[in-house]
Parts: sequence; C-alpha cells; structure tokens
Amino acid sequence: MKKKIGIIVILFVLFLSSVMIVGSIYYSKQYADQEFDQILYYILHGVQGTSSSVVKEVIQHNILAVIILFFILVTFIIRNLKEPKYINLKIKGEKKNVQIYPIKITSNNRIIFTTVIFVLALITTVYGFKINTFVKYNLQKTNFYEKYYVDGSNVEIKFPHQKRNLIIISVESLENSLCSKENGGGWNYSVIPELEQLATENINFSHNEKIGGYTITYGTGFTSGGLVAYTAGIPLITPATLKNSNSYVGSGKYLENAYTLGDILKKEGYNLEIMMGSDGNFGGRTQYFITNGEYKIFDLNYAIATGKMTENEKVWWGFEDDRLFKWAKEETIELASKEKPFNLIIHTADTHFVDGYLSTLAENKYENKYENVHAYASKLTNDFVNWLREQDFYENTTIVILGDHLGMQSEFYAEHIDEKYERTVYNAIINSAIEPENTTNRKFTTMDMYPTILASMGVQIEGERLGLGTNLFSGEKTLVEELGYDYVDKELRKKSDFYNNALLGDDYKLIKDVQMTRTKEDIDAEYVNNTY
Repeated sequence: MKKKIGIIVILFVLFLSSVMIVGSIYYSKQYADQEFDQILYYILHGVQGTSSSVVKEVIQHNILAVIILFFILVTFIIRNLKEPKYINLKIKGEKKNVQIYPIKITSNNRIIFTTVIFVLALITTVYGFKINTFVKYNLQKTNFYEKYYVDGSNVEIKFPHQKRNLIIISVESLENSLCSKENGGGWNYSVIPELEQLATENINFSHNEKIGGYTITYGTGFTSGGLVAYTAGIPLITPATLKNSNSYVGSGKYLENAYTLGDILKKEGYNLEIMMGSDGNFGGRTQYFITNGEYKIFDLNYAIATGKMTENEKVWWGFEDDRLFKWAKEETIELASKEKPFNLIIHTADTHFVDGYLSTLAENKYENKYENVHAYASKLTNDFVNWLREQDFYENTTIVILGDHLGMQSEFYAEHIDEKYERTVYNAIINSAIEPENTTNRKFTTMDMYPTILASMGVQIEGERLGLGTNLFSGEKTLVEELGYDYVDKELRKKSDFYNNALLGDDYKLIKDVQMTRTKEDIDAEYVNNTY
C-alpha cells in the first residue's frame, strides 16, 4: 500500500513539474513583456469574470506539450519490463550486455530523480515568471513617491467657466505598431487605418516625428494597471507582503487615498459612468471606480440585470464591442440630456489576448485573425467618433482615445515588426480645448495621460503635475524626460512605504474575503434610485 502511495506521489510531482516547466516557457515566450506582479495582483484581487475562452485557449496551447513531457519523465522511473533493452558493448576486451532501458540510475533512485526534476521546475518557474526580479526589487526601498508624487487635493485645479464633457475610449491592448511604417508603425501596411488617420488629423503625443505614443512602466502593463495609471497618475503595485494593502479591497474601498480623475470630476459636479464589455469585478475595476468618483458601472452584470441581454448571450469576456458601442450611444444621449457635464469611459475587450474576439460583422481582410480583430476595432471606434461629431453636444466635448497597455502576445508582434522597433501605446485627443506646445519627440508614460486628459478639457493645473504624471500640453518635462526611463522604472519596482501606507492604507484584507459583489437586486435599486 505504501509503495502504491509512493508511486502516486511521484507521478503527481512529475506531472506538476511538467505543468510548471511548460507553463513557464510558454509565459516567458508568449508574454515576454509581462511581470509577475500582475499575476500576483489578479490572484489576490479578483480573477472572477475571466473569459473562459481565454482559459481554454491557453490550455489548448499547452496541454499536448505537458502530456508529452510528463510521459518522457515517466520513462525515467520505469523499473521492471518483461523485455528490457540491452546494447552489446566491448569493455576491456570482453563483450557485455549493458541494459539501456529501463534506465537503472534513475529508476533505482526515483525519489532523487523526482526531486531533481521538481527543483528544476521551480527554478524554471522563478525565472520564467520573473519571480526573482519581483523579490529582488521588493527587498529594496525607495523614497521616489516622497520626492515626486503630487497630491491633486493639495494643488489648485481650475476648470473653465463652461465645463467640457469628457469621453475616454480605452481600447484594449491598442498600440502604434499596427500602423503602417510610413506613418510610424511597425507593419508594412496599416492594420488600423481609421485610428491611424485619427492620430494624424488630431493631437497625438509621440515619442518620435510620426505617430507614436507612451511607454509602459512597471505596474501599468495590464488592464487594471493601465486604467489606474491614466486616471490617477500612479502604477498599480501589489506589495510583496500582504501587510499594508487595504487598497484594493479592505471594506470595499480601493486606492481610496489616491486623488484621481474621478475624484476631481465628482467634486466639479460631473455625472460619471464607465462601460466595459466584461465583469467589472475582474481586477477590482468596479471597486476602483466606485471608490474614486462613484461612477455608474455599466458592465456584464448591469447588462444582464437590466434586461439588455441574457446570461446565455454571453460571449468572450461578456458582450462584444458591437453591443458596447451600440449601448454607449444610448448612454451618451442619456448623459448629455442632463444639466451637468459628464465623463463617460468606454473600455473595449475584443482585442484582448489570446487572438481576440472576431465579430460576425467584421471583414476577414487578413489571414491572421488578430489582425482582423484590430482592424474591426479601428472601424468601430471611428464610427463611434463620427457619430459623436453629429451630436449637438460635440462642440463642448473632448474625446480621448488611448490603449490601456501594449499588446501582450509578444510573438504576434515579433513576427511582423523589426526587433529594433520601439513599441508604444496609442493615443489621440480629439476636439481639445487647448493646443499643445510640442507633441513630438516626447518621452512619457501612461501616468502622464492623467493631467494631460484634464488639460485637454481646458483645466488649469498648478505646477502642471498630478500623481507622477506631467501635463504634456505644457512645456514641463515628464519624469522620464527628467530622470530617464530606466531610473523611473527601477524605482517603481522597489518597495515604497509611502505607496503602501499613504496610498493603500494599512488594514489589508484579501479580496476573496470581502469581494464586492452586486446582485441583480442591488443593480436594480441603484438604477432606479440613481445612486451610482
């Protein structure tokens, strides 16, 4: 009995090792630019709402490799075969039959062999998921925030007499590489021609002379991190220890001590709403936008609860971008009909990895599905902008289109662009209230979009900085222009007492214990009473 249990344990460890090795290699190859911090963040702060399609796709990519590696490892621990394999060798003039299979040195030392494999799997996991880098920097401390963080509640923020509406279209994984090389992209042709034209004809802050954009820093290279960065001017960091991080969860509060775009607009009397074609609880987005501005949350849960769709109609991460933009028109009309100015944030999902979701209405221009997904996202976004231009409220409305982060499918981009090409995140500002001093050859990050978005509405900011961001319309240097990208990025990786205590708070509770959930009854009550 003990022998059987021992074999089962050994087989389990070898299978687990196979999963760890294959998963690490897949992650480091497919998502080379991603950090362990974001994995830890989603594990601790909300994986509910993850697309089952994405999970299936990842499993399908790796299951065969896991099985093959597992069976290869098992061959090393097989002991007794009815017909062992031998090879004839001449040793010191004598012919001898040497058993080559089963392999005696490993099969006679199963526990040692299994232990060695598991240790190798651990090492592969640590380096493949960049856990070593995460631990290395969290053992170091920084006072970067004490030096450079600007609390918006402590500076003068002056709005124009006639406050402008703000519409932010946050396109999942939208980067400039998909533009044509002629206009600053990395492709031989334009995958996103409409968005390319919008960037050319309107304000596009660029890192070069052509269409360009901003660079992601540590803590901003994933959806939740990107949203926080361009609305709060800070990265989204998961502390290495579970202490001092009330932040994302606690009693339903999320980065409560950060002074954000939502906090500013709420104070100025704006109606606030965010729309996303997924479950807002994924990555704690619902908590963040309710905590910071009390935004109305229009997500998958809201769409089902209000009868716009049924649970059976769910696709991809929730509902497709076709429906998102259709309903966005309805919500925009509703917001514009009220006396107060409004901010509507629209966050798309169809261009999410793996390979995106291709609408049945999309053209198949290219052989690659992901290119077709991006091409359709470009068309949908442009159609919505054209619709906005026809509305009475357009003249007093600023439109900001940006990506939340770089695309995560490293191999997809590597196959199409030159290895020296600098990948940056897309941005375009339409109908801005002011003109920038300089839009080209800038060095900036997602965090700089926070004060820049406000400035595009005609808002004057004392000192031109908020959070760790700098207003790009001004002549002030950004932190990466002043200090260098590498320095800023390294400092953001280090442990910060200011971030953990001042921004996050010190009463940490895991989100799984206090996950903010909104039932149909909750949403109906909020909808009727307008308590968003």
